[in-house]
Amino acid sequence: MAVIEETEWEECCIEPGRNPEIERYLRSQMGMVPAAAGYFAECPWIARSIAAFWFPRGKLTHIDVDICDKICLVVSQDNSCRYCFAASRLLMRMVGVPESRIRRLEEDLLTADLDPREQVVLEFTRRLSRSNPLLASADLAPVRHAGYPDSAIKEMAVVAAYMCAMNRFCTLPALPPQRLERLPDRPLARLLRPFVGRLMRSRQSKGAPDFMEPELELGPFSYLVLALKGLPLARSLHQIVDEAWRSPLLSRRVKGLVVAVIARGLGCSLSEQEASRLLAEEGLGANDLHEILTHLASPQLDPAERVIVPFCSSALSAGISRALRLTAMRL
Repeated sequence: MAVIEETEWEECCIEPGRNPEIERYLRSQMGMVPAAAGYFAECPWIARSIAAFWFPRGKLTHIDVDICDKICLVVSQDNSCRYCFAASRLLMRMVGVPESRIRRLEEDLLTADLDPREQVVLEFTRRLSRSNPLLASADLAPVRHAGYPDSAIKEMAVVAAYMCAMNRFCTLPALPPQRLERLPDRPLARLLRPFVGRLMRSRQSKGAPDFMEPELELGPFSYLVLALKGLPLARSLHQIVDEAWRSPLLSRRVKGLVVAVIARGLGCSLSEQEASRLLAEEGLGANDLHEILTHLASPQLDPAERVIVPFCSSALSAGISRALRLTAMRL
């Protein structure tokens, strides 16, 4: 059976850079600067999102870090993100999870030595990450039956969703995973693993209920933030969505078009409606948006948008195609 380390991986198409301000921020929030951050030095909101969703540091109130790590591993594998998979298994190795157990988890959820409640969680988040078909209310029944409250299910969903985003961030430019894959088996890493593991576990913390200021409950995609009300992850989500929307690298109209194209491709009507609302604020009417989403082209698009709109559709398809190729390899 093929493993994800054998997944075809192209040469990285972007060069890492330095952003001292971002590095200081990540170090203050995480105690380290992840290798991936350098590749997003020129896009600060993506680099900062790594810290905003650094789950071991007080972001989770209802699920523990152990199951969170497993969700990240399984989702990255399912999305064929060799880089994120390597990063997830590295973290698990450093905190003491045996290689043999990770391999069993990688090969088959049904045969891995997991608690039945963990299996339910991982199957739920794996199906959520695939988004095909989109999950319905009935799909929550097995997780609720396993004893998890809705607030815990929301945390599971955010962990899976953020990993899907990171998988795209890392897969599309093909960030090089080889160093992460080799690191756990290097002699020095094996020697230091017990000490590093204890340090990492000592820095883990449980989150506490967090009710944001009313003004932070407004803005783009506020319905998602409100759905997480009371959880620390609501503040994280608001922070990153707000930073992404205010980033000057792309216009707000372009960002709205990106969201609309991806939402249409995934069949997410809520996201498409929000994109339509935001684009209306930027002067793009519903009829024009319908034409763009139907044909991925329109006289209403400027030269940059004529390139970006079909690129987003192709990028979404490429991610799905990569996942399908890996699934075929496993069969």
